[in-house]
Amino acid sequence: MTPVHPDTLSALSTGIQAEVASYVFYLEAAKKANNDEQKTVLQKLAFEEKDHFHILERQYDSLVRTEKWISTADILKSEGLPEISEDMTNEHQNLIDEVKNADSMETILDIAYRLEEEAYKMFHAAIDKCETDEGKKIFTELSKFEQGHMILIDEMRKKL
Repeated sequence: MTPVHPDTLSALSTGIQAEVASYVFYLEAAKKANNDEQKTVLQKLAFEEKDHFHILERQYDSLVRTEKWISTADILKSEGLPEISEDMTNEHQNLIDEVKNADSMETILDIAYRLEEEAYKMFHAAIDKCETDEGKKIFTELSKFEQGHMILIDEMRKKL
């Protein structure tokens, strides 16, 4: 087996932290929603970020243990997925404070868009750094998820 390139593991680790940050952000943002529709969308985004966290956690674990990628479908079928703990939430207190200090839904959506754009750029850059087709596919899927979130946030902005 060929050892996994450190850049790939680094990209996964950075992605894990980004997904946790986004998850925490969206849960906090949902508390400040102006209406049920906004709250529902923000909670949906939170749980999608949690799914992305699970994908990255499982990929990282598999690559370290077996040096093999797993399909996203197989990851999401797995039982015993790791939970986002309170310790992880505490690491992102600055982001929580940013949401709490936001004076409007527009500001919250601007923060959300920034987070999604950062994640998109990170995953998109990881595609070129990854040495395997399986890895490129995973990072491509994740960048598309983030791009979809950017579109959803833009739609919410238009409704304001």
